[in-house]
Amino acid sequence: MKWFWRALARRIELNMEKRYLWDLVEPYQRPRPLAPFLLINIAGFYTGLVTAAVSEQLYKERYWEEHPGQAVPIMQPLLYVGPYKVRREDFSDGSK
Repeated sequence: MKWFWRALARRIELNMEKRYLWDLVEPYQRPRPLAPFLLINIAGFYTGLVTAAVSEQLYKERYWEEHPGQAVPIMQPLLYVGPYKVRREDFSDGSK
């Protein structure tokens, strides 16, 4: 059983030395690169932009099929569940 305690003490001491050396070296490491983070964010932004444009175009085409010749109302947001009011004035009619 003596060998077990000796091996355990050696392992703990080795881990402490590694941790001490790592604590000395860690402040001098180069910072993590921002390129992957920025790439993922830019790709996500443009993916959302294209998805919104495609869904709005499909909405317009579906509305035009059901109501030909009419103006298409503004598409309501898909993920917003709160009150949604759009105040629009119709400027197409000159006489009132």
